Amino acid sequence: MPRSVICLLFAAVAATCAACGNSEPAECETGDFSCSDDAFVLTSCVDGRWQTIECMSERGQLCEAGACVDPWRYGSPQFSSCLDDPLATPESLYDKMISYEEIARRLHIHPGLKWASGVLLKDGVSESQAGYADVEQWLSGENDGLWSALFLAAEAFRYGTSKDPEALETVKLLLEGERDRMAITGVPGLFTRQFIPPGIPGIECPSDPARYVPDVEKDDNQWVKVGQDGCVQVSDPGTLEWVTTDHCGLGDYAGYCWLDNVSQDEYAGHMFALGAVFKLVDDGEVQATVRDMLQQIGEMLVSTRLEIHDWDSRSVEHGRLYAMALDNFPGFNAAMALDFIKICAEATGDEDIQDFYSRCLLQQHGQTDCIQSPTETPRPYTEYLDNAGLYVGADSCMSNWNNISMHFASLHNLIWFEHDPELRALIQDHLEHEAFAPVNTPRPVSAQNNAWFDFIYASQKALGPNSNGPAFSAVENGICMLRQFPASKHVPDLECPAGKCDPVCTDRLGGELGSYARQVAERCPGTFLWWGNPYDLDGCSQDLGRIRPPGDYLLAYWMGRYYGFIDANM
Repeated sequence: MPRSVICLLFAAVAATCAACGNSEPAECETGDFSCSDDAFVLTSCVDGRWQTIECMSERGQLCEAGACVDPWRYGSPQFSSCLDDPLATPESLYDKMISYEEIARRLHIHPGLKWASGVLLKDGVSESQAGYADVEQWLSGENDGLWSALFLAAEAFRYGTSKDPEALETVKLLLEGERDRMAITGVPGLFTRQFIPPGIPGIECPSDPARYVPDVEKDDNQWVKVGQDGCVQVSDPGTLEWVTTDHCGLGDYAGYCWLDNVSQDEYAGHMFALGAVFKLVDDGEVQATVRDMLQQIGEMLVSTRLEIHDWDSRSVEHGRLYAMALDNFPGFNAAMALDFIKICAEATGDEDIQDFYSRCLLQQHGQTDCIQSPTETPRPYTEYLDNAGLYVGADSCMSNWNNISMHFASLHNLIWFEHDPELRALIQDHLEHEAFAPVNTPRPVSAQNNAWFDFIYASQKALGPNSNGPAFSAVENGICMLRQFPASKHVPDLECPAGKCDPVCTDRLGGELGSYARQVAERCPGTFLWWGNPYDLDGCSQDLGRIRPPGDYLLAYWMGRYYGFIDANM
C-alpha cells in the first residue's frame, strides 16, 4: 500500500477517535462563573467544565467578578482623600514619604548598627544635611528591637506595594540586624532587647560594672558582654569583677554587649515585621532568612509551652504567652500566642508547630492539656479573646496603651494569616466590637486619632457581601492624621491645646489624662507616635538636633498604600 494512503488512513482513525473522546457535551460556556453567597467560593467554567476554587480557605480572598480578590479590594471601594483638614501640613502624603525615606537612609540607619534609631546631632549640623557620621549620640534604648522591627515592617509594605529595589535593599539591611539581634543571645528563637557593637561613634556599652550584675529576681534588665573568647561575661555582685560564664559560641560578637530580659513588647514588633516580610518580600535570600528565624521562634515557643527563656535558662519577666499566665489578661496573651504560632506554622510548614496551633491552641482534635500549667484548663484560645483587658478602670483611664498597641499588632497578622472562615469571623468580631469600637468606653480606639490602628481595622475587618462594608470613616481619619503629620520629627515647641487639656483622671502610672484625644498635629513626636497615649497632657520644648526616626509615618503610609486606602497622587 502506498505510503500516502497509509498516512490518510491513520489521519482518519485519529480524527474518529478524537471525535469519540469529545462526544460528551460541554457543561458550561468558557467565561461563565458564579460566587457563593458569602463570596468564599468561586465556581468558573474552564474548557467547558466547572472548576471550584476555595478563595477564602485556600487564599484568604473573596470571590468577585470571576476572580479571587483580596478582601480589602472587594467592591473596589473609593476612600476620602481628606483634602480640607485645617491642621494638615502643606506637603502631600507622597512628598512626606519621599523625604522620610531619604532621611531614614541618610541619618537614622547606620550600616554598622543595622537598626533604625533616633539621633542627637552634633552642634551646628542641620537635619537637612546630616548623615550618620554627624550623630553625636544614637538614642538607643531597651525597646530598640520593637521600634526597629516596626521600621522593617514599613519597608516590607513599601516593597510589597512598589517592588522598589531601594526598599529591598533596606529590608535586607534591617533583616540582617534582626538576625544579629537573635544570634547574639546564643539561644535559638531568643531576641535581645538592645545590643551595641564596638567601634560605632555615638554609642557604647555601659562602663559601670554594676550594670552587668545578674538580677536575682529577673525583674530588671541587665547587660551582659561577649568576651574575646565568645563567652558571655557578667559582673560578680560582691566584687564587681568580671566572671566568664559557660554560655559560649558567640565569637562573631566578641566585644559586643547586649541587654537581657526581653519582653512581649519586643516580640510583638518582631513578629509583626517578620510576618510582613514573609508575606510581602518575594526575594529568595530574604525568604530563607525570615523562614529560618521563624523556625527558631516556633520551635522555641512549642518546646517551652509559650514561655520565653533567657540566655541563663530563666524565664524572662514579661515572656509568658499562655492565656492563663496570670501576669496579663487572658485574651491579650491568647491573641499573641495564636498570632505568633500561626505565623511560624505557615512560614515554615513545620508539622509540629502546625500541630501545636491546631491541637493545642485551638483544641481541634479533642481536649488536650498541652500547656501543662496548673492555672490553665484546656480550651480553645479563641474563647479567651473577649477578656483582652484593653479598656481598664473608670473611663478607661487605667488602660495600658502598650497592651493596646501589641494587641492590634497581634490581631492584624493573625487575621491576615488565618484563612479558616469560622476562625476569621470570631477574631474579626472581636476586632470590631471589643477592640476597635466597643460601646462601653468613652475612649475607644476608634476615637483615638491613630492612623495605624485605623488601617489595621480597615484592612482586617470583616468585608464582603455579608459585612457592614468598608471602614470609610476609619480610613478617612487615618488619612487626615497622616496629612497632619509633621514633615520633620525634630522636637518642636508644642503645648496641649488650650481648652482641651483639663485633667480628668490619672493613668496607671500616676500621670494626668484629659478627656480629649489629641490629633497628630497637637502631639509631641515620639519614637513611634501610634504606640503612645493620645490623652496625655504633656508638651515639649524645641530641640532641632534631637530627631526621632520616621517609622511611624512610613508604616501607616505604606500600609495605606498597600491596602488601597492611599494612592500615589495624595
